[in-house]
Amino acid sequence: MRRNKLFGLSLTILLALFVMAATLEALTPQTLGFKIGYNRNQLRGQDTGPGIEVTKIATNGVTIGLVGNIKILDWLYFQPEVLYFQKGGKYDVKVPLPVSIPGFEVNVIDTRSLEYLEIPLLLKVALPVKWPVKPNFLTGVSAGLKLRGNLENNVNITISGYHVPYFRTEDITSQLNSLELSYVIGGGLDFEVGRGKLALDQRFFFGLKTNKYETVIPASYFQNLGIPVPTDIVYNLNMNNYVFSVALTYFF
Repeated sequence: MRRNKLFGLSLTILLALFVMAATLEALTPQTLGFKIGYNRNQLRGQDTGPGIEVTKIATNGVTIGLVGNIKILDWLYFQPEVLYFQKGGKYDVKVPLPVSIPGFEVNVIDTRSLEYLEIPLLLKVALPVKWPVKPNFLTGVSAGLKLRGNLENNVNITISGYHVPYFRTEDITSQLNSLELSYVIGGGLDFEVGRGKLALDQRFFFGLKTNKYETVIPASYFQNLGIPVPTDIVYNLNMNNYVFSVALTYFF
């Protein structure tokens, strides 16, 4: 029920901003744009717990949505956006085992795929030059409303040189912050194209609050293999989202 309410709120915000942007577009050209881009995502740990070693691996994602371009001064614009936005990351985890057995090792590779309705609220400073290509600087904050989270858990069990794989997936939407704030900084180039404008930008999203993840590898799985593991292997990871995004926007 809570998830349905959040999804309904997301759609309401999206519709309201779209109507506002469409109204502005009717008054002034180049105030509404369509964006599509590529994200390079990473999870960075704040607290990985005692004995846990984490190697970070970046993952790929996409962003797509609507962008506003509201003129404040000749060189200053307010740029609200409503985006479908993929975040997440992949990491190699070495965790302490609850039992000491010669030749017994467990290596875990986790991939977390996270989806958000992202609402960046940015200030755009355009250099006041009369060039066909105009550089600009972007900064501001972004609010991410969680949509869905998924974990792919790849466990490689080594027993005296033999490898036994274990794979599972898990819905981790409940482990995500309902609202995630990020600081955004970046820049780009604007190109005049007929009556419209093409904008190429790159930016960094720095998550300001950690997501607290808990992963459980059940002891029963090892026991079925004849390995006397007395308790579940549990590890907790507190991670911030970091995203580098490159996107192309066409303003009508």
